[in-house]
Amino acid sequence: MRALALVIGNSKYEDELITPENDANDLADKLKSFGFIVKKDIDVDLDKFNTLVDSFGTELNNFDIGLFYFAGHGMQIDGDNFLTATNTNFDTEVSAKYSSVTLYKVLAYMNKAKNETNIIILDACRNNPYEKKWSRNIKQNGLAPLHAPKGTLIAFSTSPGEIALNGSGRNGLYTHCLLTYLDEPKIQVEDLFKRVRNAVFAYSGGKQTTWEHTSLTAQFIFNSGAYIQASSTEYSNEEIADKLYVPSEDDVDNIIKDLKSRNWYIQNPAIRKVYDIDPTKVEKGKLFVLGRNILQAAQGTEKAAKAFLDNIENSARKFNVAGNNHLLNGILFEIYFDAEGRFRGDKLKTAFFDKILSLVIKDEYASSFRFIKEQLQPFSDSLLFIPAPNATPISLNLVLEKVEHDKIVEFKVKGIKLEGKELLKKEEDSWLFRNDGELAYEPYTFVRLKQSISKQLGVPDTFLNLSTNFTLDALSKLLYPFGYTLSKG
Repeated sequence: MRALALVIGNSKYEDELITPENDANDLADKLKSFGFIVKKDIDVDLDKFNTLVDSFGTELNNFDIGLFYFAGHGMQIDGDNFLTATNTNFDTEVSAKYSSVTLYKVLAYMNKAKNETNIIILDACRNNPYEKKWSRNIKQNGLAPLHAPKGTLIAFSTSPGEIALNGSGRNGLYTHCLLTYLDEPKIQVEDLFKRVRNAVFAYSGGKQTTWEHTSLTAQFIFNSGAYIQASSTEYSNEEIADKLYVPSEDDVDNIIKDLKSRNWYIQNPAIRKVYDIDPTKVEKGKLFVLGRNILQAAQGTEKAAKAFLDNIENSARKFNVAGNNHLLNGILFEIYFDAEGRFRGDKLKTAFFDKILSLVIKDEYASSFRFIKEQLQPFSDSLLFIPAPNATPISLNLVLEKVEHDKIVEFKVKGIKLEGKELLKKEEDSWLFRNDGELAYEPYTFVRLKQSISKQLGVPDTFLNLSTNFTLDALSKLLYPFGYTLSKG
């Protein structure tokens, strides 16, 4: 099954809210860990809000599960619920209404989509200070009740007409409780929200009661382990999530079983049998899974598999059949997706990255790079580089500080920037300083640092341009701050 989520957190109003950005970030990370494809945005204006909802509504037809989450100011006007943008005009009820996004728009998309299950979660009933200038009845506080169309569950952080509490920590009270219970495996969604309701009621001293309306027709579990992120018309779900793949007793599947043994003495002769395969007589899905397992064996340092990938241009050529190369498709897929068919994020398999992706400029392998580009498109926000026949280099600015001592010249890395955005970030909970309180540094040569940056950011060395504020050669000595990493986010 495939699940799509749109997560929005709006904090930067004139009366700024504290937690929606954290709420959206934390929920997005949690959903990604379950296998959802997540589209997340923070502090969106009205145009961006509408664009996000329109795109989400259109994409829903390609998924089994849809989820929409909003944290920020919400309001009811004339019995309708509105989610506010950072540039919503709160001067009057009319201006606020027509500069916000109606919840019915989200519901309309979900109602027309072909998917099985939809979830809406709204942590949007916080006290709205802008409403004080309007002429309204106290019963109009919070959001209005509404009915969920078939196959939909709508979860509110409060009962209709009530106001939600902001919480005392990183998250709002409601989202804090939701995050607490989401990890529980095999818990049905209705039972999960009951636990959230009991926790919110307890922690608020009875001042806040959550509310849901459901017309779900199928079972739904967040942490079910059933969601895959990749999708392909070429291969089955068992080949995409290859932990589910059950080999038969034919020659190719026997090679796959041997490669999975993790025993070099079994893997080595198995790799040698790969060279004897006639790809015209093998199902494309088997070749795809075989490619994945060749990379797995090479990552495990099996010598024959490493040799296969070190000479990948020649090794893969014989598997070009009718303009497709399913073995190379599997190798490329394994770099970016795990055994559950989920995007690896910051944990790409990059040991043979440069060798494999060097094929991107070869016309004979263009179909494989079109395939992987399509697979990676939903994750473009998380990648600096997507391998494709028309891929362009990534240019980074390496900001250095020159230091000299005992006639030795070194350069401290002070920043690594992409179009002015700093990518160098402190790792959480890392030991950063020496005993004397100074920042600790790790020695690199320029060429080795470039290789490290290539691996961390998922950009092949040949597609990575590093410019610096000093003239360097390959062996120039650089000092990289200990406890720092590179983040694409």
